[in-house]
Amino acid sequence: MYEIPGNSAIFERRPSRRRKRLLRVILAVSLVAAVGVTAFGVPALYRSVRARNPEIPSEESILAAWNAKDYDGVLSLSGEGLARIPLDPFRLVLSGFASFYRGVGESDGEIRLKYMDDAIFSLRKALTFPSVPFRSQVDYVLGKAYYQKGPYYMDEAVRFLDAAIQDSETRGEPPPQDILEYSAVAYSILGEPVRSVAAFEKALARGKTDLLLLAAARAYDLNGQKDKAEISALDALSLTEDSLVREKARFLLGALYLERKDFKLAEEQYNLILEMNPESADAHYHLGLIWQEKGDPVRARAAWRKAVSLDPMHTAARQKLAERI
Repeated sequence: MYEIPGNSAIFERRPSRRRKRLLRVILAVSLVAAVGVTAFGVPALYRSVRARNPEIPSEESILAAWNAKDYDGVLSLSGEGLARIPLDPFRLVLSGFASFYRGVGESDGEIRLKYMDDAIFSLRKALTFPSVPFRSQVDYVLGKAYYQKGPYYMDEAVRFLDAAIQDSETRGEPPPQDILEYSAVAYSILGEPVRSVAAFEKALARGKTDLLLLAAARAYDLNGQKDKAEISALDALSLTEDSLVREKARFLLGALYLERKDFKLAEEQYNLILEMNPESADAHYHLGLIWQEKGDPVRARAAWRKAVSLDPMHTAARQKLAERI
């Protein structure tokens, strides 16, 4: 964690929120990522050498609010100072950090994005100064703020995340696990599987989780490394107790086995999915593909009809039923 005077933690780990966000990414782009913050060794918090201005909240009062994780308080106190000194890098940075972490806690997407925009505005403004307090942390938070804004901002996300990684490596320290994970997912969304795999492998070397393994499996698959994709998916299954991770891993394995025409193993995966989720239209659709490949159009069409009965908007199954096989 970032450390500040008074032995308080700047950033707090949020394992459940991180897991939910990473699952959301898996569902959206068939990959893993999550909001979480881990250790990032940095020097002691910046202290201004400027003369004190008694008319604005002191840096000490802002730090006290920060140590108490009172992000609204940090925003209010920093805002009072910025109203009088708009180009104060210390207050801009603290305001940007507080905006980001205040936004992370928001369930409303529009409100969360508003805080991300505020964080980006403050931190990018601070970067116009030759000397910026907490420069590596600024890159770290900016990368994650852009990530939160969605796929169209992934180029900016990887730019700042990679800068934070490089700074960590320059100091001879391993990059924080979550930076590597965010970077890996961002590169995958950008359609750069080679860089995505490289980042995932660095993250996996630091420690394996079910979500990380599932995301890495998808990245390996997109990069054409089918054997590694299979191993990572199987490892994810062995670690997880999460039914959604299990289902996603089995779908990936089923697709890998179907692609190499190992129909027995593929069928096994889709049937296991149906044991967990009998309403899975996708599982029935893929079983239909297996029967089609095995030369049994009657069973194939029966599987596709079942898929459409479960999901009338299942386009792929409807298209198959419209074909003459």
